[in-house]
Amino acid sequence: MENELLAIGRVSALSGLPVSALRFYDGAGVLSPCWVDPSSGYRFYRPAQVRQARLVAHLRRVGLPLDDIRTVVADPALAGPVLAAHLGRLEAGLADARREISIVHDLLENSEISMSRCTLPAADLVRALREIRYAVCDDPDQPRLHGIYLDSEPGRVRLVATDRHRLATSAVATPEPTDLHLLLPTPVVDALLAADVTDTVDVVVSDGTVTVTGVGCTVSAEVPDVDFPSYRVLLEHGRQEVPVDAAALRAELAAGTTTTLTSDDGVGYEVSLLSVGQDGVRVGPTDEPGALTVAVNRDFLLQALEVGDQLTLGLDDPIAPLAIRTPGREGTSSVLMPVRLDQPA
Repeated sequence: MENELLAIGRVSALSGLPVSALRFYDGAGVLSPCWVDPSSGYRFYRPAQVRQARLVAHLRRVGLPLDDIRTVVADPALAGPVLAAHLGRLEAGLADARREISIVHDLLENSEISMSRCTLPAADLVRALREIRYAVCDDPDQPRLHGIYLDSEPGRVRLVATDRHRLATSAVATPEPTDLHLLLPTPVVDALLAADVTDTVDVVVSDGTVTVTGVGCTVSAEVPDVDFPSYRVLLEHGRQEVPVDAAALRAELAAGTTTTLTSDDGVGYEVSLLSVGQDGVRVGPTDEPGALTVAVNRDFLLQALEVGDQLTLGLDDPIAPLAIRTPGREGTSSVLMPVRLDQPA
């Protein structure tokens, strides 16, 4: 029998996968040997499995996640959408890298923040600020999170807020090229939300100061000399999406049982279990095969559900961030960090 099979070293040489990787993919259920010698533990493969090993090697080189590699190997018919989605993530990552390098060049060439101006629709800006204001951090030890980050993208300005436990983002379309990459301090955000701003709003950055001017409202502040954390990778979480009736889920959360945990600063908070399956989202555990269950801060989830009536909830696994998105409004979403019930954060 062994004469007809290939030892693991030979498969490694033919496929380009290291022996350690072949052992790993065996344990992960991706590519298992057809026979293991019970006395020595040596793994042996059929010659036809070399092609599978080469496939795994190429998928590994482009950084395809393990679950997706398992899917492609098990059912090549599903490869198309899986690879297309991954290519989209890679292209988005390249665009992000170019944007970051552009900022690096600007920092190298300019000792001061250069003059920039952007005009935005007032109603859209206020709506976007209001949608994500709840996620702004007020921890005095985290000054780089004390506000809403304005991040220019092609055709729009993305707004981002995070307190490290959750992240909320929205977007405002703009017909003109913009170059804003700054933290709008919390007092400026709150002043805009309190004002009755109409028509358009001008955002001007000059000499280290940001000035926001609209009809009946002008507010200025020093641009904080901080680096907002990298956030884009979090937006890729939650690819298993299910539609959610926000009002119904809020009611179910309010009526459902919770677990009380205590944060590091001694403050108690309520945790709810969410189960995501083929029949949608429900509060509490489930026995449905293949369903995913995640624990989240109930108050954080209730705030995230306020942005709309019909939303989608995305979840990859019980320890991955939970994504809540607004259909039809690309760029508007919330990401909640899961809570480990055995190791509360």
